[in-house]
Amino acid sequence: MPHLYPEPEAPWDLLAKHLAGEASASEQEELHRWLTAVPQRLRLLTDATRAWERGGHVAEVFTEADADRAWQRFSAAAGLKTTPADAPKPVVAGSEARVVPLWSHAQSWMRVAAAVLLLVGFWAVARNFLGARQAAPVTVAAGNQRQLTSLPDGSRVWLNRNSTLSYAADFNDARRVVQLKGEAFFEVKKDHGRPFTVLANDTRTQVLGTSFNVRAYAAEDSVEVAVVTGRVAFSPDRHKVAVQDSVLLTPGLRGVIRRSAPAVAVQRKITDPNFRAWQQDELVFDNQSLSQVTQTLTRYYGTSVALSRPELANCRFTGTFHQAELPQVLRVVSLSANLSVTQSAQGGYTLDGPGCPSL
Repeated sequence: MPHLYPEPEAPWDLLAKHLAGEASASEQEELHRWLTAVPQRLRLLTDATRAWERGGHVAEVFTEADADRAWQRFSAAAGLKTTPADAPKPVVAGSEARVVPLWSHAQSWMRVAAAVLLLVGFWAVARNFLGARQAAPVTVAAGNQRQLTSLPDGSRVWLNRNSTLSYAADFNDARRVVQLKGEAFFEVKKDHGRPFTVLANDTRTQVLGTSFNVRAYAAEDSVEVAVVTGRVAFSPDRHKVAVQDSVLLTPGLRGVIRRSAPAVAVQRKITDPNFRAWQQDELVFDNQSLSQVTQTLTRYYGTSVALSRPELANCRFTGTFHQAELPQVLRVVSLSANLSVTQSAQGGYTLDGPGCPSL
């Protein structure tokens, strides 16, 4: 993670003058340019302002020893190296501490920075600076097995095989944003003040509290979101895609964004009753064509299942399988449709034979 405000560049003196209401117009403009150059720097100003307001009465002067001690604490925590010229002079016992005006132009930027830290609270100002160095994103990876994980806000996420979920270490403190590679089913805890956002393959899914499925495998040409409860806003990621099209999805609807241009969100009805089969460990077929059955089996088991002749696709099948292996499912399907099953050297399966009586 990049340093948001490296220590030599942070205008602590301008920040202190701004908080005290003593900055000139040109100084305000300089501080504004520095803050807006990197959007994340605005959090520094927010934290400092809140801490300043909580502090109540503000002392007008600080001793040099006070400033030195504050800077020593800050530099040690931030891992900064101080040169001999920067090192504070020892305070002799019994000597009278010299009073240093806060805005003396003779002070170096480090002494003014120390005074700012005293005024607004050490961790209130340094939290983002230090956090940018130390906080690493959290990553949850599902290998060959489905995995259930709980997020810091209480939301639950089921990850499909070969899927990865990542989020910032401060997920529950600021924004609720996760990044997904693969497929996941989300049960999001409601928080009206903080929307929940899923970023996946240049798409953005935003909700307040709901349950929905996101499928975004890199090898596939589309991203799909299917809603079970609540409402979902589904759109291309505005930071990566120029077209700003979005759809509002409610229960029973799914959104599709194809990766080929133009990347627009399309709203459709959920027609596949097994879109959550990977999460529920159950396949349900209700008078579905063998074409739909073989597509679902291929997707669910990750193994090719095909029909030897196009006309076999018109045969229909009804049945339910709970935690069943693919060979077991194919035996039942083939028997009901008057077909036989063969397996290729590559591991895929083919259904062949006379087929249903209507053929």
